[in-house]
Amino acid sequence: MRAAAQKAIQLDPLLAEAHYALGMTRARDAQWEQSEESFRRAIELDPNRTLSYGHFAWFLLFPVGRTEEALEQLRIAEKTDPLSPMIHFELAEVHLSAGRHDEAAGHCQKLPAEFPLKNLCLGRAWLGQGKTTEAIQILEVNFDADADKGGQERGALGCAYVQAGRPEDAVKLAATGSFNPLNQAEIFACLGDKESTFEALDRAIRVGPFRIGRVLESPEYALLHGDPRLQALRKKVGLPE
Repeated sequence: MRAAAQKAIQLDPLLAEAHYALGMTRARDAQWEQSEESFRRAIELDPNRTLSYGHFAWFLLFPVGRTEEALEQLRIAEKTDPLSPMIHFELAEVHLSAGRHDEAAGHCQKLPAEFPLKNLCLGRAWLGQGKTTEAIQILEVNFDADADKGGQERGALGCAYVQAGRPEDAVKLAATGSFNPLNQAEIFACLGDKESTFEALDRAIRVGPFRIGRVLESPEYALLHGDPRLQALRKKVGLPE
């Protein structure tokens, strides 16, 4: 992708899609300053391109902790394409990280019924609103503990069980979810198990800096704040310290 983007820019320096693609690859390699330059150039060249705003927020601003700037870019993306499911999902996720559960739930409700992450979106928002029973019900709709080895619902459902006073069920989900260590890390964090949370995050480093960055912005990981191992993890994966 990087080679194709660089070649495209060489052939046409004014091609917004090429600068956007280069921004994506640079974010994947934790080249944050260069990535931002590419995204901003793409937006300058084509200010009506929704993906440039959305991915600038989702793959760079949000993972490095620039939450308000991410929301600003996503709101611009929403104006250019108000029906985009991914923009509403990303807005919901960023609002959740900021503890704005009502705003998050509103964006989740705008997702079409067939959007694969709608139940996850609503479940996490309702959990933040204290609607624990409703959150568990919707997260369990499509969840199969035996078949769903990597589904994102596992982590959120484990946290919902903890909030419902069912920690033993959360522990069971974590034990059967080793395929995706990010799910395990989320559950361990909700259980207050700092050691297991760090262990799972260490195993998840391979997913790349912007995914780890987005995870660490979630309020579930507040228990890690102030621990020097968090700074070490951020440095290892290429996130700003």
